[in-house]
Amino acid sequence: MAKSELTPEERFLKDGDRSANYISVDVHDPVMKALGLGGTLSADEEQTTVQTLPPNGGAPNIMRRVETEAGTGRKRKRILRIRVQGWVAALLVVVLLGGGYTQYSGEVRQGAGAQYKVLPYKPLPVTASGGMIEKAKEPLMPYTPQAQPGIEDEAYQESKLYSQKYSKGHELMKELLLPGEYATYVIAREDRQEEGSLNMYLPPLTFKEYAAYKTSVEKHNIPLVKQPAYMPEGYVLDEAIIKPSFLKVPDEKQLEGGNERDLGDNFRLIWRVEKAENLVYQYSSLIYKKGETQVRIGVSRVDDNSGTAYPLPWSEKTKVENVEIGGKQLIYLDDSSNTELDLGYKYKLVWSDPEAQIIYSVAVGQENSELTKDDIIRIAASMIN
Repeated sequence: MAKSELTPEERFLKDGDRSANYISVDVHDPVMKALGLGGTLSADEEQTTVQTLPPNGGAPNIMRRVETEAGTGRKRKRILRIRVQGWVAALLVVVLLGGGYTQYSGEVRQGAGAQYKVLPYKPLPVTASGGMIEKAKEPLMPYTPQAQPGIEDEAYQESKLYSQKYSKGHELMKELLLPGEYATYVIAREDRQEEGSLNMYLPPLTFKEYAAYKTSVEKHNIPLVKQPAYMPEGYVLDEAIIKPSFLKVPDEKQLEGGNERDLGDNFRLIWRVEKAENLVYQYSSLIYKKGETQVRIGVSRVDDNSGTAYPLPWSEKTKVENVEIGGKQLIYLDDSSNTELDLGYKYKLVWSDPEAQIIYSVAVGQENSELTKDDIIRIAASMIN
């Protein structure tokens, strides 16, 4: 095609960068917001931000403002133009028509879904009667320890004694119960008129092979965690876990007259093996690992109740928002800036299936991890689609 046959826009791209002949326009803020790299959306904002997930290999380089300087007769913005990396299937074009823009992107690998929307936070329904997934009413705060008593202090010695007996009682339960048995137990002090603390011995079922986990899920009628179609490079299935719980928990008096064991120092262990019909299996998870870094994918069934069915732990530093993938809304929590308190996650996504009353989650721990928000969104997208 001859040069004269090109459109003005095509000639512009063919001839190279002629920005020196044009007045620079600062498109940093709208473009950054459009790519989801701008400030946090407040609940009052009605507009949404559409973001595109790049395939495995890194985030795009974009146009960004680096400084402002005074020019002759007017102030000018200096714009740093950075090469857009090769993951973009089509050009990322910023069209300066009234500040508008258009974003073009290639498909995300392994069918994880190409786009997601960032929305203001709102609770999500999980039961037919109005049970919700929502933030806990109060943020968790870092624990501030009181002044520690001296080793000769009576309260310190008393606390240490109780701790030793509870630890001994728990270890005894491991020895006394047969594989597959679960129990409730109390550690009581005979020389004092005080109630003991009721405890539950419920070791999880663990599996190294997905096939064995799936067989146990079918046996116990547990919600199944399907293996995601996408996982970041290097992450492999390390363990599958099924956690049992009790339908009913007895009070301390119901354990009297049952099995007992002397723990010394006037402490005794009282326990009762719970019947199989009192057991229920409502939670299972898959753990993927790369070195010491974990990705935890969990699923749990909740009771059909109203109010808060699944409270989400958060701190004053936690960023909470909703994301939408293929019409499905999820809650995203980012606690990466929290260095004082470990909530059990660095990034977490939670969503629900209200018809089945099931909650799904994907979480990355606070340990040093190279994984990003886009990584866990891709994982979730590969499970939803």
